[in-house]
Amino acid sequence: MENPNPQSFKQLTISVEKLPASMGQHSRISEYATERARLLLGCYRTGDANDPETYVAAIAATLARYSEQIITDVTHPVSGLPSRSKWLPTVKEVFDACEEIADRDRQQVARERRIAEQLAAREEQERLAAHKPSLDQLKAKYGENWGLTSREQKKPDNYRAPSADELRAHYSEFGLEFAPKNQEAAE
Repeated sequence: MENPNPQSFKQLTISVEKLPASMGQHSRISEYATERARLLLGCYRTGDANDPETYVAAIAATLARYSEQIITDVTHPVSGLPSRSKWLPTVKEVFDACEEIADRDRQQVARERRIAEQLAAREEQERLAAHKPSLDQLKAKYGENWGLTSREQKKPDNYRAPSADELRAHYSEFGLEFAPKNQEAAE
């Protein structure tokens, strides 16, 4: 395999300052990310990057996707990547470190939102409980049986079940006569 022409990679090795505005990179964040990338990489004894300028630009571009606080946390010499890794971090390792912190921040925001929702629900429940009538007030308003009647209607004392002839007459009056199946087939 022959060596690629170095000129063919020229467009890939642009600095962060030259990134197009359409990428949504704010110049202040880009400059801060570049400073912090240099600080991060300066914390290591040796640098084995094939193209140091491209390496710094790639690390800075990765950092620039995040907030200043995340950039600071990842590049901090005492608590960031320099304190956890003996070797120069890859772009992937920087990305993973940023995502870890961003995920922690997203979880914190979600946790705070859930807490706020729970507190609001608790306040609403307490507000409703404060206006809840007492048992005596409900009995005074609705009566002893709460305004309900018994489901079982009391049958009159002189109630008797209908006879078979009365049932037959009733069924025939409404067209509900019983016809055995074998009679229907015979007809």
